[in-house]
This record gives sequence, structure tokens and C-alpha cells, in this order.
Amino acid sequence: MTKELTSRQFILLSIFIMLSTKVLTIHPFVFEYAGKDAIWSITLGFLLDMIILIGVVILLQKFKDISFYGLLKKFFGTIIAKILLVFLFVFIALKALFLYQETHSFFLQILFTEISPLIYIIPAVFITGYFAIKGINTIARSMEIFSIFILIGIVICMLTAINGLNPDYILPFFENGISPMFEGFKAQIFYRGNALILLCFMGKIDFKKNFNFKFFFFNTLMALIVIIIALFFYMLYGPSALYVEFTLADLPQHDPFVTDLGRLNWLSIVVCTLALFLTSSAFLYCLANIGRWVFGFKRALIPTGIALVFITILAIINDYSLVIMQEKILREWMYACGIIMAIYVILCVIFLCVRRKKWTKP
Repeated sequence: MTKELTSRQFILLSIFIMLSTKVLTIHPFVFEYAGKDAIWSITLGFLLDMIILIGVVILLQKFKDISFYGLLKKFFGTIIAKILLVFLFVFIALKALFLYQETHSFFLQILFTEISPLIYIIPAVFITGYFAIKGINTIARSMEIFSIFILIGIVICMLTAINGLNPDYILPFFENGISPMFEGFKAQIFYRGNALILLCFMGKIDFKKNFNFKFFFFNTLMALIVIIIALFFYMLYGPSALYVEFTLADLPQHDPFVTDLGRLNWLSIVVCTLALFLTSSAFLYCLANIGRWVFGFKRALIPTGIALVFITILAIINDYSLVIMQEKILREWMYACGIIMAIYVILCVIFLCVRRKKWTKP
């Protein structure tokens, strides 16, 4: 099987996918349920993510010469394999829909007082669709080019918040017991489990020496950075965190000098936009790939177009409202993603426990 991703590209891809739903809206959302202990809810959520990530990466290395569809088909047969892939399609589609809507709301809140959905849809569909059709190698190479700029932008946005930090906003810990922490953890179930999306890249990765160390070092580093962003955000805004919509983009705006300067605010906009569009493209690629497995499409154009139409219809049904979507995150979306995540975690455990054989491409 042809390897489309180098070890470095896969590491970057995993970081983008793992952090895709966790840099803008998750922190105010969790604060609503956990209050001062929201930082511990976020940390607990990342612990769950890292456990799943470890299992998925071990699985990808164990079956590195077969596609995920091929693995499912050999274990369960064609029909059950396709049914399981439909579940994964729903899981990824909901997260992709959330990213598209989050990006639209971000533009609406930060850049424009009013923007027609069509003005956002047309370029978003063109950009993400183009990258998805070009393939995961193109997406990963773009991530290689822009990742250093995104990282620098994130660090600068964090540094602008240091002068305004107030530890009293998060202390004392567990003032109301540990139940708020678990309430906040439960509320963010939809945001978790992104590592399962990496199963779509099974058989496409060229694992090199020292891959494990580099992979978990950089993923742990980025997880710590996001936890620090959460810590800064809660220490910066305190009780008013509930009313702040976008975490990273709003960190520089707390300082009057930075707000007057303006340029750093644009830095946060560029950072968020690049990360959101590149990750959305990766999600769309995965959806198209699942479409090819399930329906036997030979080219990426048709399943990519179908996935884009599907996501756009769902967005229209939700009236392009992030508020409506966040309400659904606590209801049907949370349960749907939670059930699918549980199914795939069980599948991963089964595959990890079975005896390794000599697998070939189906």
C-alpha cells in the first residue's frame, strides 16, 4: 500500500484534528456547567482524549499495511463494515458541521456586523473542497507550511493576556465539591474523541524511527498549550467567561493597549482561520474517503461534493446558528457522538487484543 503521509505530516495532522474543536468555543461552554472548576473539566477531557489517542496510534502501527475499511471487512464482513463506517461518517460529519458553523460565527462576530451565509458558504466550499479533492498529502503539506506561524500566533495571543491574570477567579479549587467538574466533563463529550478520525488514515502512514516519542511529545505539548489557554482565559475573564464567545480570539482584546493597537487581534483572526479551514479540509477528506469505501466511488470528486451538500443542508436546517448547535450538543449530538465514540473505542480494544496476522490490501 502506498504511503501518503510522512511521520511528521501525520503528527501535524493529528495535532490539528485533536485540537480542532478546542480553541474557540469550548471554554466558555464548559464554564457554564463547571464554573471555577472548568479548568479541571477541560483537563479531564484531554486525559480521555489522550487515552483514546494512544490506543488509536498503537492500532495504526499494528495494522499499518491495510486500510481501516479492509480491516473491518476482514473481521466483520462487507455489510457490517459499511454500517460501522456510516457511524463514523455521522461522527465526523457532525464535527465538520460544527467547524463550518463555528468559522461562520467567528467571521460574523469578529470581522463583520452582518454577513450573508452565501458569502461564507461559497469560498468555504471551494477552499475545503479543493483541498479534499487534492488529497490528504496536499492538506498535510499545507499544515507543514503554516503550522509554525499558527504556533507563533497562539503563543503571542497567550502572552498578551499575562498582565491581566487573576488567580482568585479560579481559586479555591473544588469549592462546591467535585460534581461541577464532572458536569463540565459530561457537557463536552461532543468535543472529545477526535482521535478516532485518525483511523481513516490507517495504511497511509510511513512510520519512521523514534515516531512514538515525537508523536506523543508534540501532541502532549499542544494539549498542555490548550490547557494553559483555558487557564489564562478563566483567570482573565473570571465570572464573565460565560459571556465571551471565542477563547483564543478574545485573549488579546482584554488588554486595552493591545486592542488599540489592533494588529494582534488580526493575528488571532488569521491563526484561527488557517487552523479551522485546514482541519475542515481534513474532515471533508475523511468523509469523502468513507463515501468511496461504502459506495465504491473511484474518484474523490463525487463523494466530496456529496459530503459538502450534506453538511450545507444540515447547516441550513440549523439556520447557521452556533447557539442552536450548542443546544444540540447537549442533547442529540452529545448522545450520538458518545454512543459512536463508545462503539469505536470497543472496536479499537478488540483489534488491539487480537493476534496480529499478515495483512494485505483488500
